[in-house]
Amino acid sequence: MDELEFRRRLLAQPQNKDKELLEYAQQNPERMSLVNELKSFDKELHQAMNVSVPENLVDKIIFRQSMSDDTSANTQPLKRSPNRPWYLALVASVALVFTFALYQLNSPTLSIGEHALAHVYHEIDSLEAQDRLDMATVNARLAELGGQLSALPGEVTFARFCRFKGQKSLHLVFNSQFGPMTVFIVPTNNQYLGDDYFSDQRFAGRISHFPKGDAILVAAAQAPIDEYQSRINQSLQWL
Repeated sequence: MDELEFRRRLLAQPQNKDKELLEYAQQNPERMSLVNELKSFDKELHQAMNVSVPENLVDKIIFRQSMSDDTSANTQPLKRSPNRPWYLALVASVALVFTFALYQLNSPTLSIGEHALAHVYHEIDSLEAQDRLDMATVNARLAELGGQLSALPGEVTFARFCRFKGQKSLHLVFNSQFGPMTVFIVPTNNQYLGDDYFSDQRFAGRISHFPKGDAILVAAAQAPIDEYQSRINQSLQWL
């Protein structure tokens, strides 16, 4: 056996217990070090591929990816630490791909309400914004989506484009006597499915479907969402 044959057989089967291979490895400390390193890597790889699948993993990955609107050009590539063993990066990559593929087969997608709540939590700082935007500014952005608002039931403090389930949408926040409220204006042909009402322990929401889009309100759980949603619906027009 030569060095090339030894490495080829070891890489193919790190747990190989072939007597000839082991005897050759024991002749050189560097070979034994390689044997131990590849055995350790093989063990970590198997452990990584046997991890339990977290709930909503794929939906969360897709949601986080969809939240980036025209920001990818400013993203700096990650640099791998020069001291990090190459096999740990491979373990992480294999585990992520395996877990992602497995969970795609078992996980339902987020409903509109679940996505709206996740979106609010993801950009929770928007509830603290104080930009004080007038309706002309809001409508200049909303016009790109084919909509227009005559008014909102409170001063607008946040207005930015976002991705709502992959659809370019407008994320608004306005102040009310029940605290800041979030409105998503989503142009769509009503292809999304979901209940008109949704809630968790902190927020409650309502979805209004229009022929050309959806208006989704998210407010504090105790807020009168029907009253505010009605006022938004009366103000919203699709051009």
